[in-house]
Amino acid sequence: MIRLFNIYYAIVLYVRKHRFSIAFLLVGACIVLGDIGTYFVFPFIALPVKSEVMQDVSFAPETWLGIVSLIIGTLVVIITIASQVVPRMIDVYMNDWRSLLYAWFLVLSASHAIVAYKFTAIRPSSAFYNTFILMSLSIVLTFPYIYYILAMTKPSTIIRKIYVENIRLVQSLASASVRRWLRLRQNTAWVQEELFRYLNQLDNILYFVSFKELQAQIVINVGAILREYSKVKVLLHPDFFKISHQVATDISFQTLEIQFREIEQNQTFYELKCLRIIGDAYNKFLNDNAFDLASLCGAELNLIAETAMEYGDEVMMEYMLVRFNTMMRSAFKHGITQQEARNLYNLAFHYGTYVKQLALNDRKDTVKKAMRYLKMYGSEIFLNSQTQQTLAFINDVFTYEMKEVLILVSELGWERDLQRLLLCELLEMDDSLIKDPNASYDTVFNSGVRTLQAGLALFYISQQDYELAGMVVDDIAEDLQGLDPMRAAGMVDVICKRIESAEPTFWEDTDRGNNNIYYSPHKAQISELQFMLLEKIEF
Repeated sequence: MIRLFNIYYAIVLYVRKHRFSIAFLLVGACIVLGDIGTYFVFPFIALPVKSEVMQDVSFAPETWLGIVSLIIGTLVVIITIASQVVPRMIDVYMNDWRSLLYAWFLVLSASHAIVAYKFTAIRPSSAFYNTFILMSLSIVLTFPYIYYILAMTKPSTIIRKIYVENIRLVQSLASASVRRWLRLRQNTAWVQEELFRYLNQLDNILYFVSFKELQAQIVINVGAILREYSKVKVLLHPDFFKISHQVATDISFQTLEIQFREIEQNQTFYELKCLRIIGDAYNKFLNDNAFDLASLCGAELNLIAETAMEYGDEVMMEYMLVRFNTMMRSAFKHGITQQEARNLYNLAFHYGTYVKQLALNDRKDTVKKAMRYLKMYGSEIFLNSQTQQTLAFINDVFTYEMKEVLILVSELGWERDLQRLLLCELLEMDDSLIKDPNASYDTVFNSGVRTLQAGLALFYISQQDYELAGMVVDDIAEDLQGLDPMRAAGMVDVICKRIESAEPTFWEDTDRGNNNIYYSPHKAQISELQFMLLEKIEF
């Protein structure tokens, strides 16, 4: 059975590799068989025209030349123009069965007309067959074929076609017969080459098209392909993940030779390729100031991470954290050089969404790492915000995302030691501000970070978790040490009124909607928080 299946796939691969020649043979065979069939039927055909007209094909070569010239000329113009936008257009056209069959049909029918013209007297049925069947059919199909080529050369159609073929190949790997067929090393190498060929086509198109819709379509397709692959991956034999020559020589892997062994052990060559495409796309969108497309990359990473968690792929979840951090570094660099904080703002939202997904899936170690990274980014952002005022708000955004994670883990009932550890990370978000010799008490205490910490304390009080609420209160009260008691009380009153006046919505729309990050739904606990803070002041 396995041998028969190997023979079947060998035939399939041969047909794909030699489809140009096979299309020629198929069309040639059909024309010859049609001529033979017409020869036997011709005596029974009666038309109200003279036999001389039926047998005259002296006009056929010129007519066929006109039809072939029309089609070939149209193809050259259309494909030349389309190739400037879609560099892989020639590959798609040469692999399209409809185009190959129709082109050979025109060429071989024209050749048939020349032969029929020379032997009209001997075989009049061939003249009838060429004039009334082949020529009529070619003329009728001319406009539909041109319309088909025009539709096929649309970049969105090309992208969709590549995506569908890639998904079809990935889904075929789930078949038990295909998995047995993949035990042969040469077959695995071919599949790896095909998988990368489709991804490289999408990657190349991404850098040639300028329309946002097409660029978004490519990013979404790469993410969907990787998610589909994650579902199939668990079924594949470990030998499938050995890096072939085709993978090793790919542009994304030529600088990773020292990592090949690790990539094989982690079985992540395909994930690494897809994530690199998304990461490179993110950098491109940053340079193009395409905020919405850059944010889309973060959203796709979250969808991929969700699938990885669903299938318990620990290595992939670690890869996602690395990719988020890599993108964060790029956004951070772009924000400093361009004095633009919007990409950092959007990516912080997607990063926070990813960390909350980790928490919901009980990935505690990864959550600890991510919270530590968020604190690190917050510290770096603060240092640079001293000279780049546009970044000052981003430190508040990172604090807000950490606050949301802490609320979630509290609701999930994580162990106390871990909650205390994560809370300490958030309480250290304003350390750089406190240690700044140029910072005044008013600047420290009225910062957005302090407001968000106070909002977290309100949540803990509403849950009657006075231990964690007390940690926040102690951290806030520590900044009041050495101040005049009345001034300290006034600062407490200011921060409480700020929370009380905060509305749930903001006047700008972003990826997280128009939510006001300083809003707290636990305003009923403000008086209790104020009392706890005033207790720490020595009047």
